[in-house]
Amino acid sequence: MLNTIIIIALASCIGYLNDNTGPMEYYYGYTIVTLYDKYQCPAYCAVDHFHYVHYDSSVLLKGGMKIDKDKLGLRYRSPK
Repeated sequence: MLNTIIIIALASCIGYLNDNTGPMEYYYGYTIVTLYDKYQCPAYCAVDHFHYVHYDSSVLLKGGMKIDKDKLGLRYRSPK
C-alpha cells in the first residue's frame, strides 16, 4: 500500500512540474501559440500545429517566430 501511495505522489509531482516548467500554450489573437524558450518555429513554418514562439529576440533561432508580449492572452487549457 505504501508503494502505491509513493508512486501516486511521484506521478503527481512530475505532472505538476511538467505543467509549470514545460512549454505553455497561450491565446494570441485568433490563434494559439506555444511559448517556449528552448525552441522557436522558423518564421516561414507551414506545419499545422501550435507554433513555438518567444517574445525575446535573443532566443536561439535567427528568423524565428516572435510575438508581442503585451498581446499575449490567457493560458490555453486543452479540453480533457
